[in-house]
Amino acid sequence: MFGPGPDVQEIWNKFLEINPSIKIRGNWEDFLINSFSKKTKLSNSIELIEKYIIGHLDNPLETCKIVEQWPLHFEKEVNGVRIGLSHNLPNDNQDDSLSVRAESIDLIRLFEKQRQNLDVAIFAHIHHPTMRYIDLNCLSNNIVNYDYTNADERLILNIGSIGLPFDKPTHLYKEKRAEYLLLEVGEHGDINPQFRRIAYDCTLEFEKAFELGLPFKEQYIKSFKS
Repeated sequence: MFGPGPDVQEIWNKFLEINPSIKIRGNWEDFLINSFSKKTKLSNSIELIEKYIIGHLDNPLETCKIVEQWPLHFEKEVNGVRIGLSHNLPNDNQDDSLSVRAESIDLIRLFEKQRQNLDVAIFAHIHHPTMRYIDLNCLSNNIVNYDYTNADERLILNIGSIGLPFDKPTHLYKEKRAEYLLLEVGEHGDINPQFRRIAYDCTLEFEKAFELGLPFKEQYIKSFKS
């Protein structure tokens, strides 16, 4: 919500109106908090963006106090299915080890410590809608004659990105639509992940970026096109 696009207070107002029951802090929320408090040194580019964000919030102090209370991860059970929610790793919003190029040995970190019993791990951060399995008892692709009766499979889902998708599913097309995930959990523990995308007029967003003086607006616009 707090970077890198031009809308700030409008998005925050809508978020407060929706008032979701679970709120998880992401890396851009961390950037906002650190920039406002000056506790952590950020890169010059991030500082410029967050200066814009802070300047377009009606009450940045109040907003930071609210966001700072959000956890990095949350575990929830629905009809007996144990689900873990996090922006990235449960205790690290900056790490890039969960990318679409990640190996199973990296993804196991979503199921460590208090999350060992999770059935499903859902995260964001990489801006790529993803569904893949991990076998906690087989983290290598080179096992010969694997005994599948010992398999301990868990499901991993990524929700994509509402504001800035990164996926380019074919050489002809880069995704521009707003992405989200709807996960239905049946009463018997069956699950139905639905990846959804909604088209919107990006040109209005680009016009607002110039009108409001968004930092790095050329790069922001280019990220939708190349």
